Parts: sequence; structure tokens; C-alpha cells
Amino acid sequence: MRRWFPPRLLAAIIGLVTSNAHASPEDVIGFGPRATAMGGTGAAAALGYEAVYANPALLSLEHRRTLTLGFVGAAFDLHAQDRASYGPLHGSIIGATLPVPFGGSLKDRITIGLGFFTPLDLVVRGRILYPEKPQFPIADRTQSVAVQAGIGVDLSHGIRIGGGFAALAALAGSVLVATDASGRIGTVVEDTLVASYGPVVGASYEFGDAYRVGATFRGALVGRFNVVITVKDLGDIVVPPLNISGIAQYDPWQIALEFARFKKPWRFAIGGTFKHWSAYPGPAEATVRCPTVDPDTGQPFTDICSALVPQAPHYHDTVVARAGVERTFDPLPSVEMRARGGVFFEPTPAPAQTGESNLYDNSRVALSAGYGVSLGPKGLRIDLDLFQQLQILVPREHKKGKAGPVIETRGFILAAGTTVGVTF
Repeated sequence: MRRWFPPRLLAAIIGLVTSNAHASPEDVIGFGPRATAMGGTGAAAALGYEAVYANPALLSLEHRRTLTLGFVGAAFDLHAQDRASYGPLHGSIIGATLPVPFGGSLKDRITIGLGFFTPLDLVVRGRILYPEKPQFPIADRTQSVAVQAGIGVDLSHGIRIGGGFAALAALAGSVLVATDASGRIGTVVEDTLVASYGPVVGASYEFGDAYRVGATFRGALVGRFNVVITVKDLGDIVVPPLNISGIAQYDPWQIALEFARFKKPWRFAIGGTFKHWSAYPGPAEATVRCPTVDPDTGQPFTDICSALVPQAPHYHDTVVARAGVERTFDPLPSVEMRARGGVFFEPTPAPAQTGESNLYDNSRVALSAGYGVSLGPKGLRIDLDLFQQLQILVPREHKKGKAGPVIETRGFILAAGTTVGVTF
């Protein structure tokens, strides 16, 4: 390796492998202080910019321009016998809504929304480690930029629809190793960020004067990278193309269904989210792959080729149960206060790690609480919101083989955040 792969090449490969794609940390923690404090609900109860993720149809409830800035942090205390080392999350939130100023029958019916989450100390983090190394992929899933946009339309008669997208970047690149005219080994590194999108569509229906049902579909978000290393002109040494590739971030496609009461002073929501984890192919892909065409003749290979392929993770689909409540108080005409609480249970999609693989994951019980206050008249209002969330990883045992040790995994995730917004 030292002879044929100089340090500059190794540094380039390491840089490419660790420069992974964006994904949505809101799938782990939540998006927005109100929705997060209410147990991650929102398909029938979201308000303001938070509806971009929860249900774009509910953007049409906002008839004024809003701009929100905030901060979110999270700490991870995860154990697989010993404590796993994961740094804290520090990120910023930006949210905005913009009603489309149509007149006539379209007045106050269409609203555009934007939502961003950005870690403060990085763009994205994703690690593809040896599968036998103890690790909790859930911690890395929160360390990435999340970008969303949507539009909501009020069709009247209690029916609202909306759509949008979540965006992330994927990495494609190449490394060429070859000798130059002087006989020295050189490298050429090229990498490109390419966009990847997942649709978000939703609908809601209001009945009576206080109740609503909502449904949201979110497409899969796949943060894939693929860097191909090609080695040429090294004399008698023949090196097949090496694919440094895998999936650094992954959110499965999911469907959220929810029932909510939206009338003050008591608001509540209860629902579930189906997540199609069985389609998850695993974090690693084959490094050396069988060619399908003979490079010399251009003809398809007829011989059976056997390549080392990473073991499938065998994830299964899950259903997440959620519930949240909010109580509003109006001590003064220009002051509104809100107390919130919520809970959700998310079963793990991962099987017990009984073989060499140590990609640990646990079912999680989350308890959340929050507070909000609005100051000022309706024309110019200042909103302050905060939340705290404790996720408890249900202890789990992984027996390694018939005579191997029993590994217990457990831990906590503690998240908190606050936002300040203005409505004008």
C-alpha cells in the first residue's frame, strides 16, 4: 500500500469516504419545537413552518408571513457493554411561511413554507465502519443538513391538500491512479455533489368545529456515495476497479395518519407512522464487483462471477405510535401561553446482532415537554417556543452465537431547543 498508494491518494480516499450525503435528522428527533414537544405529531395538528415536514396541506392554515430562527442540541449516552463515543449535536433551525397574495376566491387559500436544519460544526456526518465494530447508526443519522419546502392549498369545505419535497445531496466521484510520462505515479481526484429528492405530500379534512384528520406520505431519502478508484499503467500489477460506496444516511418511505382536536384551549393529537424499513439495503456496498462486459471484446460475460457482497441487514417494517397535547392560556389580550407534552414509542427495525455484525439499534420510548408564548397584537407578534425531549433506549440483549457472550445495549438521547419567531 505504501509503495503503490501514496499518502496523497490515501488522504483523498479517506476524505471522499467521510464526505457523506445529507439526510433528515427530524426523523429521529423531530422538526420544530411545537411538534417535537407534542411527541412528534403534526399530520393533523401542525402549525406554521413545521407543517412543511409534518403535513404540507396544513401550511394553508397560516395567512400571515412568519420568520423563525432557533437552536437545537442533543446529547447521546449509548452503551454496548461499554459506552459508545458520539459527540453532541448542535444545530440551527430556520423556518418561514409566505401566503400567496391572490385575490378573489383564492384569497387566504395558498401558502408556501420553508424549513431548514443545519448542524453548526459540520455539513453532514456519516460513517461507514467495519460491521464488527460496535456502533449505533441512529446517532449519525442526526448529524446532517435537512432542507424542505412545500405548498398548502385550502380547497374549502374542510379539505386541504399540499405537497413539497425534502432534499439531500449524494456524492459521486472517481480516483485515477496512473503513471505519467516521467514514470512517476500520480493521482487525479474528482468528486461531484448530486441532488437527491424525496416527495412529501399530505391532505387533511376538518369536521365539526374542532376536529381534523390528516395523512402524510414521505418518500425515501437515500444519502448514497460512490467513488470509483481506477488503477492503470502500473506494469504487471493489475488492480480491479474499487468501489468506495455505500449508504451513509437513510430515511425509509413512511405514511403518517393522525386524528386531532385543534380548537383552544385544549388541543391534542394521536396517530401512528408506518415506516418501510424492510427496503433498507444496509450501509455498505461491494468494493470489488463482477464485470458484466469483457473490456477486451465488448461481449457480455457468460461465466458465473462470484464477488464478496456485504451481508443484508434484514430490517423489518415498523409502526410508530405518537400522542401529544397542548393547553393554551390567555392571561392578557396580547399574551397567549401554551404548555405542551407528548410521547412516542418507536420499535427498532433491526434484528438482534447475533453474528459478527455489531450495528446496534434499540426500541425507543420518548417523553417530551414544551412551552410557548406569543406577545403582541395579531398584526405584529413575537413567538418564543422551547422543548425538551428524553428518548430512552429499551435495554436489549444480543447473544453472540451459541457459546458467545451476551451484549446488552441501552442508553439515552436528550434533546432540547428553542426558537424565536416574528409574525407580520
